[in-house]
Amino acid sequence: MIKKYKITIIGLCSIILISIFSPIILAENNAKALATKSIIFEENTALVEWFSSTDCDDCRKFENTHINSNYAWVNWFNSENDKINNLARDDAERRLNQLNSSDFPLLVVNGEIKEFNKNDTVETWNDILKQSVNSYEGKKLVNFSLYIDLIDTTNDNEADEIKLTGEITPLADLHNDTAIHIHIVENFADSDGSGARPPITNVLREWVAKEDFSVKKGNTTLWEYSLSQTYLESANINLNNGDSSRYSIIISVHGDELENESNMQVLTVNETTLPSIHEQKAWSNIPLMLLGNIIILVGICFIIIQERIREKGLPLLEGKILHSKDNEKKININIKTGNKKVDVLEVDVNKGWRISRLKKLPTISPKSNLDFEFKVLKKSENHDENPLQITVKTEVEDLGQWMMDIDMIQEKSE
Repeated sequence: MIKKYKITIIGLCSIILISIFSPIILAENNAKALATKSIIFEENTALVEWFSSTDCDDCRKFENTHINSNYAWVNWFNSENDKINNLARDDAERRLNQLNSSDFPLLVVNGEIKEFNKNDTVETWNDILKQSVNSYEGKKLVNFSLYIDLIDTTNDNEADEIKLTGEITPLADLHNDTAIHIHIVENFADSDGSGARPPITNVLREWVAKEDFSVKKGNTTLWEYSLSQTYLESANINLNNGDSSRYSIIISVHGDELENESNMQVLTVNETTLPSIHEQKAWSNIPLMLLGNIIILVGICFIIIQERIREKGLPLLEGKILHSKDNEKKININIKTGNKKVDVLEVDVNKGWRISRLKKLPTISPKSNLDFEFKVLKKSENHDENPLQITVKTEVEDLGQWMMDIDMIQEKSE
């Protein structure tokens, strides 16, 4: 009997138990991520903040000229300067107060206000933007990595929270006003709700500035922030109407080195669309029991393959009694190897017998056939007790040690 078959049975049982209990474990945690994405911060991205009104046609032309550019673009609207007022946010007022400006339209590139005349042509605005981006010499002062999770907190398979987690490490001592700015923008928004006007791109829906991280050089902060359901509802952000990827997130870090306390340049910035719930639901909607069955089938296939490998590699053993005389038997063991080398480590007999005249145990090459002989002696005179059984212990190349029992039943008496 091959004793290592027990491992096969234990492995199969483990797979079945995991498939049965994994749905129970998953169900215990109500809050779950429906979609996940990472954001990579690249040095060649510029943050463009554009404050305008929805009824400004030249403003729309200016935006659309750069719709496919390598800019992280935020369109801000406020109630004071916007007649339609459908996209206005109080956040715009707070941001203008930060910038200490009330001009409209207003262009801010990497945290710096760019002066221009609103009566200038769109081409002039484009030139100002291009020159501002090309002349900007930002210093790499932070390392920032970030993951975005859309969370279902109520276990109803609808996202009601945006969770941000990451690591931020200053590469120099920064001043205390350095902050992470979180912008949630709608990629294409209807300015008056009628559907008659062309959509406006990159419309701000929510803005939060956070200073909850270390500004000391080399200090790494494990940073985390969540936009709760209350936040999202107040910002008119619905992650489940349509697809969540119709929104984008723009993350920027504003500040400067400690000695430049009055500066609020952009230290790093990038944007990405929110992860798509629909894409990831395609997998999550597969019933867990079906997934469990797939796991079981894969496990069984793996076991079958492993057994096939063993079958090809393990040797075949046959034993016969050449002759018997009184309490002595002469034994022949035939070993036919598979595709693995075999070392015979030990030959043993059951209780009531002992081995005599066993020569050096052999090493057998793959795909070979070897016979070796030895004698066994019966310790008792009672021939009806303890029928002879021989156990051969082998070391099979790549497959480890195996013990095989050979029942010696038929024999020739002298």
